[in-house]
Amino acid sequence: MKKLITTILLICLIATSCKKALEIEVFDFKDPENFYKTDKDLLQGINGVYKNLMTWDMWISPAWCSVLGEDDDLLLENWLAGGYTGNQRGEWYIQRPWKGYYYAVQRANLVLKYAAQVTGDAAMIDRIKAEALFIRGFCYFEIVRRYGAAPIRTEAYTPEQSKNIARSPVADVYKQAEADLKAAAAVLPENYTGGKYAAADRGRPTKAAALGLLAKVYMHMAGDELKQTNYYTEAITAAKAVRDMAKASGYPKLEMNYMKNFIESEQDNSDEILFAIPATHSPNQGSELPGYFSPQGRYSGGGSGGFVSIRIDLYNKFEANDARVAFGTAIWDSWKNNANEDYYYVSRLPAGAVFKAGGTWGSEYGGGAGYGQDTYTFGGKDIFASPRLYSKKYTDPNAQAKDENGNNPIIIRYADVLLLLAEAENEVNGPTGLAYDAADEVRVRANLLPWTRNLSKEEFRQRIRDERRKELYGEFQRRWDLIRWGIWIQTMKAAGRDRLEFQKLYPIAQEEIAGNKEITVNNPGY
Repeated sequence: MKKLITTILLICLIATSCKKALEIEVFDFKDPENFYKTDKDLLQGINGVYKNLMTWDMWISPAWCSVLGEDDDLLLENWLAGGYTGNQRGEWYIQRPWKGYYYAVQRANLVLKYAAQVTGDAAMIDRIKAEALFIRGFCYFEIVRRYGAAPIRTEAYTPEQSKNIARSPVADVYKQAEADLKAAAAVLPENYTGGKYAAADRGRPTKAAALGLLAKVYMHMAGDELKQTNYYTEAITAAKAVRDMAKASGYPKLEMNYMKNFIESEQDNSDEILFAIPATHSPNQGSELPGYFSPQGRYSGGGSGGFVSIRIDLYNKFEANDARVAFGTAIWDSWKNNANEDYYYVSRLPAGAVFKAGGTWGSEYGGGAGYGQDTYTFGGKDIFASPRLYSKKYTDPNAQAKDENGNNPIIIRYADVLLLLAEAENEVNGPTGLAYDAADEVRVRANLLPWTRNLSKEEFRQRIRDERRKELYGEFQRRWDLIRWGIWIQTMKAAGRDRLEFQKLYPIAQEEIAGNKEITVNNPGY
């Protein structure tokens, strides 16, 4: 997928890079009604939809920034995202994704519209339609989780149509996401080795991606938002279908090395990552994530600020030898900054280092580790000790600038689906062999022993919730899990980051209220 997106960008750059500033150039306008003639044209259209997931309204920054810090996993400074007290008003990083997701919906709707008029390989056309449905379903899932009730647009907007569309109830928006993902799953290829996909198509959603995301949709419908617990059974069916495919064909499968999922050069070939937002090193086509997650001064190109680290109280919940927080592979034990100075995590200082001076240590909320650094001498030079547990997720040493990172923000992994399966199975049938087996696959990969099979339903529920937290920390899943479990408010309070009931939802974009006469007020509290 990186190659695909890069090709699109290169075409654009070749056409414009030699032009002088302020030079006027006339471009031919291609009317979509006349452009879409063949399956190849339709393929260009769907490729453009993927590109629109990585913009300044979406996953370059605001789509992840708006959930950063809205859980009890990460340590970050008060100015970042919602800070210590949560989002109090309609900040840009909250409202922009509303526009971004609806723009992607519009682009997907255009592909679906013109699929009816193009000629060519019928199987290819059907596959592209399924890709468009997947993206639209994903967008509505994101919209309803973030904003609640929302307009449902299933046809491409044209100027003669009215812009005024009322918000549909939360249940209806979830049903739209369900319908789109089910339709996509019925057509999308199962893997990249035969049939409608080839190896070059890696990054496009498969049947497993659609079913895995569908399982997550069902878990939300069964959870606190709708409280329709019958959907746990549907979640089992969808997640188990993904596991059955894995057992039958070997795809998807867990990466033996947990951190391989986050190595930029390896992501496109991962059999575990079911869907991610495609990023490249081209300008404005990479997420700012590496610059926030990497240690301060780690590399100049990515704008590394060291703004985000793992809370100490989360780290202390991991079992000994858990590969997901192993120093050196999953957590930085040492690094150099741009001045070639040596930094270490406080417990990883080399033997023989001599304390020289204490740094300025800022206090933090419970579970935090403070800010600042101590200075030591070692080998005839100063070295520094940091109290921050910096994750190696989202690291990209080849970044050229803070928005030119090639590390893909991950939407769903196979490990996530396995844990959803274990959770849903337990809710319906208790801790059965299927529930244990699914959870054990994830634990064994993390270098841990399987659970002893004597847990009660309530004990298994808490274990699987804790396992999701450990497996998916820093991947922007925790907030949504806490909300569907109905424990977000109390969890954030216990973490020293009090939140209010209205903050479960974000405010919709003011532009929507200004331009849509059917929507006159924002979500309560904003």
